[in-house]
Amino acid sequence: MPSPLGHALGGITVGLLALGHRPRRAAPLIAPIVLACMVAAAAPDIDFLWNRHSMETHSVGASLLAGATAWAATRQWRWAVAVTVAWATHPLLDWLGSDDGPPLGVVALWPWSHEYYFGHLYVFDSIGRNMRDPNFWPSNLRAVVKELVLLGPGVASLLWWHTRPPRQTDR
Repeated sequence: MPSPLGHALGGITVGLLALGHRPRRAAPLIAPIVLACMVAAAAPDIDFLWNRHSMETHSVGASLLAGATAWAATRQWRWAVAVTVAWATHPLLDWLGSDDGPPLGVVALWPWSHEYYFGHLYVFDSIGRNMRDPNFWPSNLRAVVKELVLLGPGVASLLWWHTRPPRQTDR
């Protein structure tokens, strides 16, 4: 399952897409909708606090609740959709990743189902949580580098798109 950095990159991608295109936007990474999407994409891991990792917060139902909360706070559908999709990137990336402990997968369809779903695709490496493991640092560093290689180019392309000089047709 991806690291918080990998999940944040997923949220940044959604937030940059939600911004729309305005040439030469200054500092798109600190736009409120991008920051909200980044937080929403990483937020499902808050379930570590109550020992229910990969359960309710890693689901379509939680994504819809997050979007409803964004709509209630902003009354803007663009924000609601962006936060819903950003939150949903978390279980999607976890589903695409490696899982190192049972039960494998995520409860993706909560509240309609409590079944665990696991993609068996191993696109992302598992992030170890046991700092006493001698392989903790090398394997986690390798996992984070892989996330940057896979997700970084999309973020970089969107940043370029938002900050590029306007063409004649954009004016």
